[in-house]
Amino acid sequence: MNSQTTSHQTASAAKPSQSLCCYTNTTSHIQVIRLVSKSHTNWQRVVFPGERLLFETDSESKLEILVNEGVSSLVNCQKLLVKLSA
Repeated sequence: MNSQTTSHQTASAAKPSQSLCCYTNTTSHIQVIRLVSKSHTNWQRVVFPGERLLFETDSESKLEILVNEGVSSLVNCQKLLVKLSA
């Protein structure tokens, strides 16, 4: 095994695990959501009423939901994980 292979394996192991999450806007208002994490610095989306959004993020992320101007709530992405059945 050469040093190049070893450093590549180490870099792969250091990456945070990505999880599939789902958010649904259950309100009658347009929302802006933003991921709060180390790996997503500028991830922001507009979600229309009734729209469902799938996204991947690390397990430590939080989803900031901007409801009204200046009012927001934070949801732990662990609560938004998609459960895959075999």
